[in-house]
Amino acid sequence: MADREGIRFGFIVADEDYGKVPQFWFDLDEMGQWAVAEVPKNFLCWPKPPAYRSQRSEYAAKRVDNVVRHSPLFYRQSWKTVRIKETTRGPCRWQVKAGQVHLVDPRHTSAREGSRPTDRTYWLIVAHNPGTGEIKYFVSNAPTHVSLKRLLEAAFGRWHVEKWFERSKQETGFGSFEVRTYRSLIRHWLACRIAMYFLVTETRRLRGEKSPDHFGAGSRRGQYPGVEYLETLAPLVGLVEATV
Repeated sequence: MADREGIRFGFIVADEDYGKVPQFWFDLDEMGQWAVAEVPKNFLCWPKPPAYRSQRSEYAAKRVDNVVRHSPLFYRQSWKTVRIKETTRGPCRWQVKAGQVHLVDPRHTSAREGSRPTDRTYWLIVAHNPGTGEIKYFVSNAPTHVSLKRLLEAAFGRWHVEKWFERSKQETGFGSFEVRTYRSLIRHWLACRIAMYFLVTETRRLRGEKSPDHFGAGSRRGQYPGVEYLETLAPLVGLVEATV
């Protein structure tokens, strides 16, 4: 829809529900639109094209968690450390690896011959948080010349979008609003945004010269964990400091 209106995005970001669907990537390829999306650990790909199309396990597509653990494409790499800024508990560091893989192309898959890999390759990125043990897997259809830093900025930028919607529901009372269509979703988003910008403006005006942690500045840090000051609307770019 955005493309028909003459709008182009640098990246579309999405969660596993979209990333795990191969057709999602093929449609974006046809549009010429770049994206970065999370995928589940059992998402299938090939680190290199199989020698034969067969149902035998050695030629079948592999889970991304196994590719990261056992493929030379990844285990021969060293982890690169990145620092993601502006989280609710301060900066956090992730270790990342990335490589080019082939996805499963269900359009040309048959029960007799097995799965077929895509002709083109896609980015597969694994991110490990050494502090929490969390592991994330991302796929992107961006060209190979796009830097890992830029891909990570887009991938982790989705966190800020989700936190923004969470804040709007907590702070402006839109949490119980349910939507069923694209039009109602956009209206809900617009209403949340207007309300949030109003609260940001009024918070800054009423606070004046007081620091955010001043007793009379309306700080709500102690009321519930993870709350953020309303004026802290982090940008969606520049999230990754250079170590990649």
